[in-house]
Amino acid sequence: MAAIIPSDAAAVPLEGVILALETSGVVGSVAVASEGDVVARRFLTSPGRTASDLIPSVEALMEEAGLPLQSLTAILAGAGPGSFTGVRIAAATAKGLASALDIPLLAGSSLAAAAVAVEALRSVSELPEAWVPRGPGGAWGGGPFEEERHPRYVLFDARRGRVYGACFAVGGGDPPSVIVEPHGGTVVDVLNGRPPLGAQFMGDGARVHEGLIRAAGFAVQPLPAGVATADGLLAWGSAHSVDGKVWEPDYVRSWTPGR
Repeated sequence: MAAIIPSDAAAVPLEGVILALETSGVVGSVAVASEGDVVARRFLTSPGRTASDLIPSVEALMEEAGLPLQSLTAILAGAGPGSFTGVRIAAATAKGLASALDIPLLAGSSLAAAAVAVEALRSVSELPEAWVPRGPGGAWGGGPFEEERHPRYVLFDARRGRVYGACFAVGGGDPPSVIVEPHGGTVVDVLNGRPPLGAQFMGDGARVHEGLIRAAGFAVQPLPAGVATADGLLAWGSAHSVDGKVWEPDYVRSWTPGR
């Protein structure tokens, strides 16, 4: 199985005009950024229609931004993990666009994008209804998101009690970094792995297993914290250059039926 990023892939800063596609979860999204600033975005909120809606959304997005497709300098795809079908939709579309426009294809971790959802979506005026923040301690649940550097443990629901996860250090004025590499397993595996002290859990996998996580002494942040979006891919600030002819998205692991 292909790794999320080939070992020889080069990390590059997100410069120029970049189109980002993220479809690993229930709600997909597209966004275009110019020199790091998102100038237009769209959310794909119709389940089962992400594949058919993606290209029309890209066309509408670029028109809204007042930019021709030919102005793009790179295509950035959310590489997963997440829904098998969903992850492949963004990957296939990104490959096709990058090839047609003869521009670089970039891949970014969907888990990393979810780790910076708070920063990426804070200025968005209209969020999908399911993501409207309702945390008891404030709009984002009262977590110390910007004041100091802290660990964010992102969990995506992988069904049947399993999760995809990774932990990141975010905040404090420094670029985000990986603490625990992407992995698959159960939430019990995650908790037995001794998450960093003070880790803020987030994502739909954390919400599904909120009782166990809180019982272990960790906070669980409300959505949209932990949601992977195109804005999040761009907010992470860097991605990896990949060869569209051979690159495949990351599924972290293959689940064996019955296990």
